[in-house]
Amino acid sequence: MTSKDRDTQDLLPPDDADGLPLLPREAPPPSLDDALHLLQADPGHSLADPGLARLPPAGLDRLFLAARRQAERNHDGILLLLDLLHLAQRAEGASHRRLLTGVVRQLRHHVEDQQRWQALADNAAYYRDNPQVAERVAARLPLR
Repeated sequence: MTSKDRDTQDLLPPDDADGLPLLPREAPPPSLDDALHLLQADPGHSLADPGLARLPPAGLDRLFLAARRQAERNHDGILLLLDLLHLAQRAEGASHRRLLTGVVRQLRHHVEDQQRWQALADNAAYYRDNPQVAERVAARLPLR
């Protein structure tokens, strides 16, 4: 099976021939949280983004700004999807119901990502503003 076959097999068939794009089936992608834990430290670690504690203050500041900017982008996407959801609710037909399902799924994804990006920004700022805590956390992390 080629990657194109896998990509197309996970699509729902259209309800009618209105030209709307096919919607992907419900398949939870790896979360941003999972990816960050794998990159930073032990994925089962209970501390807030412990791998950040190893970054220098300038790196933490850059990460804070980038994560906050990404959280704001996700927030803007959420607002846009809410507007689309509002418009789609007024429409009739099977294709619009299918669209609503996809919008709700995407909205949930944006909300989860927005929360995670904001938490990453907050944690980077905390370690930046509390270097003594960052040093203690970094000292407890396993060496790589």
